[in-house]
Amino acid sequence: MIRRSFLLFIILLSIGTATTSFADVADLGYSKLYIQGNEIDYELFIEQDLLGQFDTNKDDNLDNEELASQKDKIDSYIKNGLRIDIDSNPLKMELLSMNVIENSSGKGAVIGLRFTADEEVEQFDLHYNLVFDDAPNHTSLLLVNYGEYSRQEMLATDKRDIHINVPRENVGVVLWRYFVLGIEHLLTGYDHVLFLLSLIIITSSFKEALKIVTAFTVAHSITLFLVASGRIQVISSWVEAIIALSICYVAVENIFVQKAKWRWILTAIFGLIHGMGFAGALAETGLPKSNLIGTLLMFNLGVEVGQLIIICLLLPLLIWMRKFPWYRKMMISTSCLIFVLAFYWLIQRL
Repeated sequence: MIRRSFLLFIILLSIGTATTSFADVADLGYSKLYIQGNEIDYELFIEQDLLGQFDTNKDDNLDNEELASQKDKIDSYIKNGLRIDIDSNPLKMELLSMNVIENSSGKGAVIGLRFTADEEVEQFDLHYNLVFDDAPNHTSLLLVNYGEYSRQEMLATDKRDIHINVPRENVGVVLWRYFVLGIEHLLTGYDHVLFLLSLIIITSSFKEALKIVTAFTVAHSITLFLVASGRIQVISSWVEAIIALSICYVAVENIFVQKAKWRWILTAIFGLIHGMGFAGALAETGLPKSNLIGTLLMFNLGVEVGQLIIICLLLPLLIWMRKFPWYRKMMISTSCLIFVLAFYWLIQRL
């Protein structure tokens, strides 16, 4: 009798443990954070059993159509239960994607989110309060990724708030990254490249070109620092429109003007606007608070190097082509094409 009772006790204990373990596995989700610049991409997985409110036909089989039809409701649900703060200020959250998948954790929904800060993310507080009311045993494995750095945490009903300090990169690595960013922005910013071409296509010597480029460099450096450091505020959409307008103006002037004697003055004025545009590119990437001046200097230096690459490639060719009688017609034709493209950008940006 004792042996039978003991055996029954062992069986019941085993069943209870298995049931508890199964419940724990069923309530397991995960979160992946990817930090880059001023953005945090958040990949959230929640099991479909915990998303019953979005199973509209109540067949216990959540699908992508059901998710898509309730995008606003899901967006509101996540915003109420998930928040990332920097210095007690909540970051703007954007719902990027929703997909039903099946993995080792079971079937569930992967929800892609993006949190955006005003500056480069150095630390933040994560507040996670999803599904705990319906599933107190719910846990979510959190994986934080930043470059080669990674960190794991476990979110649970008794651990809903986590503070994350993003490890600082080597100062040299950060400065080099912003230097390269400056070069890339100039070389891939087709409006700035066209503006440079419009400026130097009329020049007849390296001396004239140097005066124009120097005026442009000084002017855009001033507004780049003022806007990027927050000294002055601008409306980026209007800045981009005026940049297109500046290209239109210079292209038209090239058609009627023979010499570039006073062009450096005009270039300095328009350079102030282009500097605001460079600052807008930096705002999208984010700036570290710890080395603001250094990163601004390196970004600006990168812009100058990119500018120098364009000048060194184009100017010798343009000066050589000036020897031919058809150069003036070619310059006018090119300026007309530049005007058409810049005017298209102007309309588009307005």
